[in-house]
Amino acid sequence: MSELFYIQPSERARLKDGVATLLDAEARHLTRVMRKKVGDQVDLFDGSGVLYHCEITAVARDRVELDVLDTIEENREPNVAVTAIVALPKGDRQKWAIEKLTELGVTRFIPLQAERADVQCDADTCERLRRQTLEASKQCRRLRLMQILPAVAPKELPALVEILQRRLHDQERPLSTQAQALYARLNADDLFHEFRPGDDVLRIVAHPICDGQFGQTSFSTLIRQHGQIPRGALILIGPVGGFSDAEVADAVRQGWAPLDLGKQVYRVETAAIVAAALLTHLD
Repeated sequence: MSELFYIQPSERARLKDGVATLLDAEARHLTRVMRKKVGDQVDLFDGSGVLYHCEITAVARDRVELDVLDTIEENREPNVAVTAIVALPKGDRQKWAIEKLTELGVTRFIPLQAERADVQCDADTCERLRRQTLEASKQCRRLRLMQILPAVAPKELPALVEILQRRLHDQERPLSTQAQALYARLNADDLFHEFRPGDDVLRIVAHPICDGQFGQTSFSTLIRQHGQIPRGALILIGPVGGFSDAEVADAVRQGWAPLDLGKQVYRVETAAIVAAALLTHLD
């Protein structure tokens, strides 16, 4: 199975003419590491869910030209579109979480600036997460990139839900001032693009204390009580030490279903991966 190479957004327009260009790091990797040359065939993707089978026609220092031989649209995404809203763990655990969530088919990742979060997610962090998503997608041959959005605070979650609800129920309904501000900050024209009016989207908050204080239930009970397999899900995962009681109580009041992931207390990245795996394998 051949390695995937990524077409930069600035070069996507040329695909309509049956030609493709790889630039910079991708071009250098293709020619200097993989030792590909004119006449060799390779697979490209642009992150939108399409595979391009191509033949190399010209090689320069930081640029490779190719002809598109075949275009393959193949849906490899899970039936349940999952948005993981997660307080970032420290160090290499971030990369591990992003890699596995990408492999599982999570639709988007939103860093959460919870009360106890000890990692702040700035623009540089988000860009690093996007690079890690790209590398993970190439490795597992996922054709659609997991979206990485700017961080949101718990107090912004109602505005995020308002944006979601407008997508699901009334796309002409005006947003509140708070939701408009979040919409602009997230550049949210494409946010929740996978949903259509009337789709069923479940919202879950995972809490590591399984004493039932907030009405937590197991995953199987939660889905059974919900009554059907949802089209999508938003899952909240707190920082090291979990959400504060006030944050969980606020989420439950706002309609997030509390989830008990078991008797063990998971690390942040483990909880995110477990929850994502449960949701993306619903069928």
